[in-house]
Amino acid sequence: MDSSDPQMLAEVLRHALDGIAVVDGAGANAPRVVYANATLAALIRRPEEALVGGPLDDIEVEAPADPTATGVGVGLRVRLKRVDGSLVECERWAILLPDGRLALHYRPLARSAPGALAAAVDRTSGLSTPEHLLEVLRRDWSVGQRDGRAITLMRFDLDAYREYYEVFGRVATENVLRQVGRTIGSAMRRLSDVVARFGDDEFVVLGVAMEPPGAILHAESILARVRALAIHHPRSRTGRYLTMSAGVVTAVPSRTSGCEALLDAAQQALARAKQAGGNQVAKGELPG
Repeated sequence: MDSSDPQMLAEVLRHALDGIAVVDGAGANAPRVVYANATLAALIRRPEEALVGGPLDDIEVEAPADPTATGVGVGLRVRLKRVDGSLVECERWAILLPDGRLALHYRPLARSAPGALAAAVDRTSGLSTPEHLLEVLRRDWSVGQRDGRAITLMRFDLDAYREYYEVFGRVATENVLRQVGRTIGSAMRRLSDVVARFGDDEFVVLGVAMEPPGAILHAESILARVRALAIHHPRSRTGRYLTMSAGVVTAVPSRTSGCEALLDAAQQALARAKQAGGNQVAKGELPG
């Protein structure tokens, strides 16, 4: 992909709002992926590097045998494969590049089948939407009730978010939120983890089979990664840079309550962390 500034082009593609894959051998029966951006990786919950080198069939189902048949700028409905077996309905645009490779742009469609997982990536942050996380949480809650498997929920919130917004405005704040979201997402490497953006400045992480002490330590390491970004915050009450607080709950799902209890417990723990001054993790528990 020729450009006078390849590094800048790569950065733009990586953080594009659409999922993007570049495939080689577009006229072949099984074109191979030579590039995948962060949005596409988040959409199907695989690391970017795990997508490169594999056939396009590893990502798509019900795609045409010859991807060039879609034409330039023509949307085609395809399904993307997630690691948990669910399928994401997308529109796909194919653009033939000067070097003969094909750039494929994927945009999730609204959910079309009752009971299907929401095909959803927040277009601002590239993370899962609240709707998708809640559907996965309901599924995992049901499995946990049956099998006694613990679920971990982490709620993260920026400290002095409103003050940052007032100083720097919407565009700069959204850029920071994308940066923080990517930092949280990069810290959750297991394929079963879901990271979603909730509301303006909150992020929620859902994981399974985590021990409570390990979950707390992991949340603390995420706060440290955010501090290490060294994002200047002139009105921060916790130091020179932007910080974040977290509430973490690890519990076996109760048979007498719904998954909303886990969300509420994590929110209460988050509120305690912020009331204690912020830039820290508070542990929560499900009500007895």
